Amino acid sequence: MAPEPNVAYGACRRWCRRALFGLALVALPALAAPGPQVLSLQRVRGGEVLSLPADARLLRLVPGDDALRVVVGPLPGASAPRRIRFQLQGHDPGWMEPEPLGERLFRRLDPGSYQLRIAWAGADGGWRELPRVAVWVEPPWWRGQYALALFGLLGLVLAALLSRELRARHRRREAWRMTRARQQLAEQHSEAKSRFLATLGHEIRTPMTGVLGMAELLQGSALDARQRGQVEAIQRAGQHLLRLVNDALDLARIEAGRLELVVAPFRLRPLLDEVADLLRPLAEAKGLRFHLDCAPSLPQALSGDATRVRQILFNLGHNAIKFCDAGEVSLHVAPGEPEGLLLSVRDSGPGLGPEQQARLFRRFEQGAAGSSGSGGTGLGLAICRELAVAMGGGISVQSSPGQGARFQVSLPLPAVAAPEPGPRAGVRGSAVRRLLLVEDDAVVAEVVAALLQQQGHRVRHVPHGLAALSELATADYDLAVLDLDLPGIDGLQLARLLRARGETLPLLALTARADPQAEPEARAAGMDGFLRKPVTGELLAAAIVGLEQAPAPRRQKLSLGG
Repeated sequence: MAPEPNVAYGACRRWCRRALFGLALVALPALAAPGPQVLSLQRVRGGEVLSLPADARLLRLVPGDDALRVVVGPLPGASAPRRIRFQLQGHDPGWMEPEPLGERLFRRLDPGSYQLRIAWAGADGGWRELPRVAVWVEPPWWRGQYALALFGLLGLVLAALLSRELRARHRRREAWRMTRARQQLAEQHSEAKSRFLATLGHEIRTPMTGVLGMAELLQGSALDARQRGQVEAIQRAGQHLLRLVNDALDLARIEAGRLELVVAPFRLRPLLDEVADLLRPLAEAKGLRFHLDCAPSLPQALSGDATRVRQILFNLGHNAIKFCDAGEVSLHVAPGEPEGLLLSVRDSGPGLGPEQQARLFRRFEQGAAGSSGSGGTGLGLAICRELAVAMGGGISVQSSPGQGARFQVSLPLPAVAAPEPGPRAGVRGSAVRRLLLVEDDAVVAEVVAALLQQQGHRVRHVPHGLAALSELATADYDLAVLDLDLPGIDGLQLARLLRARGETLPLLALTARADPQAEPEARAAGMDGFLRKPVTGELLAAAIVGLEQAPAPRRQKLSLGG
């Protein structure tokens, strides 16, 4: 007989209770046994160990912490786990089971956020995970957000400053290029102007040789008073034109920075007497008195550019005579302190006001434009100042309206032993010489030949260098006068050719060039003397006497063949 349903259901329920009770009796010891725990968390800083809370769920490491030490183990009275493994997410590639069991040391963690995972396995081999611990490693201050933002801002500022500097440098470079281009253009203009003035000076000096030379020849002929006055007027006008050309050439050299001083010993008193002899007739022609006053303690000789000293004195004296209508003009010369010269030019003219004195030494300015004697280019005083400054000195003026003017020049030229006196202008050699004149300009050749013939010399004229070579090969001459600018073979080439072939007769260079290199080039080519056009009979005579008194043996005549 089958059991009833209620009886079967009760039996099944009793069986389930007994099974569950048995399982509970088996599992209860395992559930009651506690697992391992985090025993200690420590950070190491400079060798010092600092403890952290073991139950912390967030660890914060700061710059300077060298390591993080984690120790996991069972609590007292609990069974030890069989295995313990660690994983620091963001640092470890996977689970790590370090030795000794349950201990892990993390060294030099990079700044950032990590998750520390810890798992253990018991006797049954199943893995159980402890609560996770968050680890935050702070970056150093210079890697922090504010620092990075500050660095970014500084980078932008530096980039802006660099960009500004680059733009400024570009502008400066462009400005320098423009300045250099303007400077080169100005130099080209100055060079072109210098060449033009040099050419103009050459072209004026050559005909002026004819004008002044012919006037000098006319003065030696029979003239009545009216004719003699006319010839003298021609000479004065020609000399004035020559001074204007020389002033323009000097200004061009000064502007181009090519003003050169020829420093050599010179005797002082003959130079002063020469300037006084030039100025005195000009003053007397206007009814003025002229005085030269030299202090007794003046040195006999100085070292400097005698030509430029003479130019300063003549310009100042001529300027004083030009603007003075009555009274006197005086030149006073005294020793400078501690050395050199102190030159004073005084006049009794109309004087100068403060405004006139302020612009007196400017180029193309007239000191007293309303005076009846005014004229000229206004370059004389400007050139005087430039020359004085070039010699290490200076120039000043003291004047009042109606009280005349006093110009004072200081030139610190050192005193030296007096050189041997040179030939005086106007001294003529007693011997009659046979001279060869090589000159391509017919008028200049006629003038120079006539001036030399007036002194008793016999002159043979040829127009170019080839004719000169032929003439020297067939005849004997005591001296040759060579123009530097000859057609074909110029004077320098001719002189070098003659010296290379053993010709020893004296060579006198004659040129209209105004550049300072002309004389050194001529002497380097073998010339014994040097004259600039226009020339006078006195200059030619002095040059010939100087060549005769030179110690070099030049009397022997050698053939062109050796």
